[in-house]
Amino acid sequence: MPQNENFWNPYRMIPVRERIEKKPPLTDEKFKGKSGVISCSLENLTPLFIGGNRNFGENFLTRDGKCVIPGSSLKGMLRSLAEIVGGGCFVVADRKVKHDSRYKACDNANSLCVACRMFGMMERGRNARVHRGNISIGDALMREENPKAKAYDVLLSSCGTRHEPFYRSPQTGNVDGKSRKLYFHQPNRTDSVPNVPDKLRSRAWKIRALQPGHHFDFEVQFSNLRSEEIRLLLYVLALEEEVSVTLGEEQIRLRGPLRHKLGNAKPLGMGSCHISVEKLVYLAAPRARFASLREPEDTVYEGDALINELSGMRRGFIGDTSPTMQQLRKMMVWDENDSRSFKYPEYHWFKNPENSRKPLKAI
Repeated sequence: MPQNENFWNPYRMIPVRERIEKKPPLTDEKFKGKSGVISCSLENLTPLFIGGNRNFGENFLTRDGKCVIPGSSLKGMLRSLAEIVGGGCFVVADRKVKHDSRYKACDNANSLCVACRMFGMMERGRNARVHRGNISIGDALMREENPKAKAYDVLLSSCGTRHEPFYRSPQTGNVDGKSRKLYFHQPNRTDSVPNVPDKLRSRAWKIRALQPGHHFDFEVQFSNLRSEEIRLLLYVLALEEEVSVTLGEEQIRLRGPLRHKLGNAKPLGMGSCHISVEKLVYLAAPRARFASLREPEDTVYEGDALINELSGMRRGFIGDTSPTMQQLRKMMVWDENDSRSFKYPEYHWFKNPENSRKPLKAI
């Protein structure tokens, strides 16, 4: 929320990692690292809409008659989290912001941040090389045969209002690129979005979003990942199941799991999702797979064994109390008892000179 207001802005800027470590990626011919497959499910907790260009209709994206979440959408969401949690470069940087040179996009395929090593990058200029990344994410297909959708009018144009004090990095108080933008969950928005004023209705986007409770299945394939990269991948997929946070001067206490945000209209409360890891398979070492005619044994984790493996792999991140992780938990905690009201300031608020330098309240 802006200072001295009761409502909460839907987003906050959270601090980035101070250190970005760059190194060469592990490529296929090196026969190093771990490879495998992660089977996942996704359930939407608030209305969910995945669409293409708004000029091409209002329905949820489908393939062969089934609702589908493109693997590219999932990959973008997970990559953004990996950049925050793992310390990654700014692949998509705001040109209006003068970024610290430490955070500029990787431009050398032999010297990459953790996110570029995992998810891929392309050099710039002539003779540019491409690192395709060590992670591949398939499309998520919906289980339900008869999806339940509801029509919404969503107004997104006001969300782009750029008020410089709202975009200051919390640790420096400046617009300097040392922060990332995240959206709060809005548990009260399980079946609604903010009303569109009559005078702005002509600018609204009419969509049909899935109601909460739909389920999707997808797979994540990985190859030649270092141990720290596997740990990061499993963390950004599974997140944390129990956190307790206190927000701002109001001392608002929230408790619950961390959940993802995906798709369109996130500022309006849409797109809160729960991703579950259902199965983890580590393929046998490459030398065992390719140097023998015998079928090598893979390592499979399910049930209690999977819970224990995930717990061990995520322990370092769960115990991380850095400013980045503390702020991330405050943004991504899903507490069904969260009664805050979320909205953007209206036009007249920005036109009031008294508000011209007001920043958002710290969380």
